[in-house]
Amino acid sequence: MTAFKHIQRLLTVALMLLLTGASASAQSVTVYAGQTFTFEVDVQFAAEENITYEIYDDFAGINLAVVPGNCPVTSAFFPSGNTGSTVDITWLVPGMYIVKIEAVNDCPTNNMKFWLVEVLPALPTASLVVNPEEICRGDEADLIITFTGEAPWSFTLEADDGVNPPVITTYTSITDNPYVIVILPARTTTYRVTEVTDANGTNTNPSNSVTLTVKPRPGGSQIYQYEP
Repeated sequence: MTAFKHIQRLLTVALMLLLTGASASAQSVTVYAGQTFTFEVDVQFAAEENITYEIYDDFAGINLAVVPGNCPVTSAFFPSGNTGSTVDITWLVPGMYIVKIEAVNDCPTNNMKFWLVEVLPALPTASLVVNPEEICRGDEADLIITFTGEAPWSFTLEADDGVNPPVITTYTSITDNPYVIVILPARTTTYRVTEVTDANGTNTNPSNSVTLTVKPRPGGSQIYQYEP
């Protein structure tokens, strides 16, 4: 049994013991550091302003029904507030968290929903720069790729000149960071990384696009000596 599943079972048992005075349920989700995840509940008996979210990064041995959220904003935060049926949370630090959602009506009757959140290390990214940005046909340029994450990296590079089918090239076991590729396109070409992988996983939307402009080389002409 994985640690995540073990904690999930412990949480379910804990909720049954702690929340005898309220209706409660629990779910789980896995996200990556740096990711913003949208939590949504379908609550018809409570107004939007009476649906509140709290985050816990320290939940061992505490009564989640009465103890307020204790997660610092340096680990996770609400970018647009913590009330309503739909709320975003941005996760910054890998680890285990609990999100409590509480809905209260005028009776008062309250319902609680809990999410066990596993935050994994951030997926790798790739940032592209081309130097220089313009060349004459037949000249070379450097495509400079800077990675985040952990070496070694594998990535797929797409080169599209807008005329021919895009050229797809896969690179593996890359340890240099930044990684430099010498490019010599015949015409103006746009480059992007379509996929990058490290020990933490694969990112399928990892990079910006850069364009190398290729201009015709000036034609030669004869040089005449002027004689008055």
